[in-house]
Amino acid sequence: PFWLKPFWLKIGAAPRVLARHLASAAFFLRVIADGSGGDMEEIVTQHHFMFEDSFKVKSLDDSRFERAGRIDCESEAFGNNLELDINHIIYPVEPGMQLHVAITDNVSPDRARHLGTGTDHDKRLLGQSIMDHFDYVMYGKVYKKDDNKKEHKSVVHASYGGLLMKLQSDPVQLQEFHVADAIYILIRKVT
Repeated sequence: PFWLKPFWLKIGAAPRVLARHLASAAFFLRVIADGSGGDMEEIVTQHHFMFEDSFKVKSLDDSRFERAGRIDCESEAFGNNLELDINHIIYPVEPGMQLHVAITDNVSPDRARHLGTGTDHDKRLLGQSIMDHFDYVMYGKVYKKDDNKKEHKSVVHASYGGLLMKLQSDPVQLQEFHVADAIYILIRKVT
């Protein structure tokens, strides 16, 4: 197994990303990237996600706006439901597609830096980050959270510059979300 190999390893293969998902919502990424002098080095980073799940797109409603559509997704593993507005021109999605969705409050590689402005996200300043491993990333704020303890459901509402998200799940999975939190949603297609 790859986790038994030493952290620094010389490999002559093409660059690739190996990922393992842990139940604690920590995501270990093993990135094998080009090092100086053509050597291949293995870099291991750990990133904590506030929420992470795989969803199947049930429907896409693009009748209201020209460039944005609302996708309705359902988790097959946990029963979570996600409604999300996306720019379907730059990131086309169709019903039946599988999406891996992760939400985090910081994309900084060392998590110590607080990214407050748009220039902080410049790849030349930020360097390699968790965003490099996803296809579609949006930054926004949580504007509403509803907890229904009787039905054992929580709902988080967020706005990503006007593109809205409604995430329904059990209260334990959404306990890290609070009103006015700045969050990133990261999406990639599962093949």
